[in-house]
Amino acid sequence: MKKLLLVSTLGLTGLLSATAHAESTYVPAAVTGSTASARVDMSIIIPQVLFLRVGTSSGNTATDGTINSISFTVPGANVGDSTVIAGVGGDLTAGAVTVRVYGNGGNINLNSNTTGQLTTGVAAEAIPWSQISVASAALAATTPGFTNTGITHPTFNATGGAGTLTSLTATNRLVRVEGKWTYTYLNSTLPAAGTYGTSANGGRVTYTATQM
Repeated sequence: MKKLLLVSTLGLTGLLSATAHAESTYVPAAVTGSTASARVDMSIIIPQVLFLRVGTSSGNTATDGTINSISFTVPGANVGDSTVIAGVGGDLTAGAVTVRVYGNGGNINLNSNTTGQLTTGVAAEAIPWSQISVASAALAATTPGFTNTGITHPTFNATGGAGTLTSLTATNRLVRVEGKWTYTYLNSTLPAAGTYGTSANGGRVTYTATQM
C-alpha cells in the first residue's frame, strides 16, 4: 500500500530588510559638556511561513517530493483474526514516519484526505481506512526549538475523503511541533485475496496543514 506521506507547503525563505534613517548634529565651538546626537531607525520584515513534513525530508526548509510507502503483509494463518499487523517502510522504518509542523501565522489545522477505500481495482473488493490505525508518539530525539510530545493523527474517513481535523494551537502565533506516527493494520475483516491500495487503488493519503 502506497501512501503520500509528505506534503510541504511554501518553501521557506528568510527575508531580512533593514531601513535606516540617519541624522547628524553639529555643535559649533564645542566645549566640555557639549552634546551631539544622531539616530538610526531599524525595521525587520519576517515573511509568514508554513511547513509540513510527513515522512522523508531533506531539511526543515525543504520542498521534497519523496513519497514514502508502507505495506502490510498478513500471514495466511492470521487473515481476519484481528492480529494487528505491523507495517514495513517509512523513514523511521517499521511503518513509522517523522511528522513536523511549523508556522508563524497563528493556529494550524492538520488533516488527512483519501480518494476512497483501499481496493484491488475491483470496487466490491475494498478495505476501509478504519482498518488502518495510527499511533502518535514523540521522536527519539528533539529538534532544537520544537515541542516533541507527538502530534495527534487526523483520523481517517473510513470510506474516503477528508478526515477529522487535528488543531495545533499557536503561542504568540507560533507553532513548532514534531513527533512520529506508526501505522498498523487492524486485520479485523475477512477480505478477498489480493493486493489492496497502492496509489492506483485508493491507497494514497494526502496530509494538509492549513494556517488559520
